[in-house]
This record gives sequence, C-alpha cells and structure tokens, in this order.
Amino acid sequence: MTVQYKPSDLINQIRQNNFSYSHSTIKKVTEANADIEKLQDKAEAFKKSVKKLKRYSAGGISRDLLESQVEDLVKSYNTMKSSTDDVTDKDVLKQITKLEKLFSDNEKNLKKIGIEKENGKYTFDSKTFAEATDKTINALFEGHDSFIAQADKIMRKVDETASDAQYNTHEYKISQTQKYEESDMLMASYMTLAGQTTSAIQSCDKLIQSGQLTDNDVQNSVKTLLKYFAQSVYRTDSTPENENRDRLNQLCLDQKDKLADLGLTFDNDQKEMKFNDTLDITTTSFQNAYNDLFGQNAAFGNAVSNYCKEIFNDIILPDKIGVSIIDTQI
Repeated sequence: MTVQYKPSDLINQIRQNNFSYSHSTIKKVTEANADIEKLQDKAEAFKKSVKKLKRYSAGGISRDLLESQVEDLVKSYNTMKSSTDDVTDKDVLKQITKLEKLFSDNEKNLKKIGIEKENGKYTFDSKTFAEATDKTINALFEGHDSFIAQADKIMRKVDETASDAQYNTHEYKISQTQKYEESDMLMASYMTLAGQTTSAIQSCDKLIQSGQLTDNDVQNSVKTLLKYFAQSVYRTDSTPENENRDRLNQLCLDQKDKLADLGLTFDNDQKEMKFNDTLDITTTSFQNAYNDLFGQNAAFGNAVSNYCKEIFNDIILPDKIGVSIIDTQI
C-alpha cells in the first residue's frame, strides 16, 4: 500500500532524515525456469520417438527399423525422466507420474518386446524383441487406446503444462534513498503554504462579495492571508531551478495591475512580492480585483493552485519515492 502524507508532514519527515527519504519498492522480474527448460529439451527427443511409433502399422516398416525406433523410445524416455529430478511444478510432475504409470500398467507386454525396468531405468533387449510376436507389437503400437497412443496424449499435456511453468515471476524488494537539498525543502514549504493560502483566499470570496469586510476580524483574516500569499507564492530564489516556478512567477507578473489593487506589489527589481497591510480593503476596486483573481472559477487562483502542486511534485517526486500526497488545498 502506498504511504500517504500531507505535504508539510512529508517535508518534516525528509528534514528529520537528513534531507533524504528512504523507501522500498517491489520489483517483479520474470525469469525462465531452468529445470523446466531442461525437461522440455529432453522431452523433445522422446516426443519424436513416440510420434514415429504412433504411425506404426502392421507390416508397414521392417523389423530392423521398428527395433531402432523402440530402442530410441527407451533411451529418450530414460533421458527425459532423469531431467525431471529438479522439477517442482505440480502440474508437470502429475503428467510425468501418469507416464510412469502407463509404463507400469503395460509392464508385461513391454517386457515381451524387450523393454524392462532395471535399477530405476528401462533397458531394451534386442534378442527379446526379435522373438516378440506381431500380436504383442501390434497391441502396443496400434489403435487409439494403445500404449503409444496414450503416451502421445500424455506428452501433449506435458508440453502444455511445461509451457505454463516455463516462466516464473519473482518479487525482489529494493531499498532506495532519495536525497534532497535544504533549498529543495524550503521551496517545497513555500509552495505548500502558497497553495493552502490560495485555497483559503478563494474560500473568502463569498464573505467579501456579501459586504462582510466591514468586520475587523474578517479584514484581519483576509490581510493575513494576502500577506502569506505575497511571502510564499512569488519566489525568485536561484535554486532549485524549476520551469513551473518560473511560469508561476510570470503569471503573477502578468497580473501585477490587479494584484496591486489587492495591495500586492513587486519591488523595482521584481525580486519579491509584498503586501501593503494599510490598504483599505473595503473599496470597490479591491472587491472587483479579488473577484477577478480569486473568485469562483477564477483562472488566476486556479492556475496558482495547480502550479504550487506541480512545483511541489517536481521537487519531492512522490511517484519516485512511492508516496501519495493528501491534497490540503481543498
């Protein structure tokens, strides 16, 4: 679960941690299963030998060729079976067990053609095969329910289950630390204050339009907000460089005439914004400027709020450090 922070809480956390934030992420990596791939490689030869014998028909091939194919079947089965020693996938092992049972169930007839299990492996005796009757051979290699047909069916399931198990997804916990400068946190703090102040100024619009500015407490509250706005929203600090901050500054400069009606002015070098707390804020010009800049759906106020969020995110990089920010500008 993503950790949630209020902007000011996260800034304090970073400051307390020597201007850094440590976090852990889970990285998912898909890797090939070497044991399954080994089985797939060895199973290929056995599948080919099964396919050849599945095409058997009485009198269709010579005894010598048939003997060679049966011998290949035994050798490739033993090789494939030994490659399953390290396989752990249950579905794959289930099919291999079915194949083992198939050999066991047909033990008597297999023995008649020279296939016999000794010390855990199957052997092939050509002399016994030479003496085997056509009836015994046909029973093993002809028909939909024959030994070889069932082996082919099982191998198709081995193919399917091995393909499903070929790749595994592993999760790795990776610890990372994001470093910041003290100036980063200072700018992030200013933008947090600017965003919250802008939201509060916008919420006062109805009070101002309803003529409640004659109340001294309301006047003092509005003036305090405008003072904080001037101190935080317009920053010309040289570091950290930020395009969104430059755009925010320019936005303020573009509205300097209306801002002046609110008592918000710039020095001659346009290095800082100040608020004139002696301004009479009960005038019509103040109220009109307030409505134009911070009234309901006013483009300036909304743009300031968005820029403050963007600048904060540019500096803190919430996505990179695995946190989500609780919006306190509401």
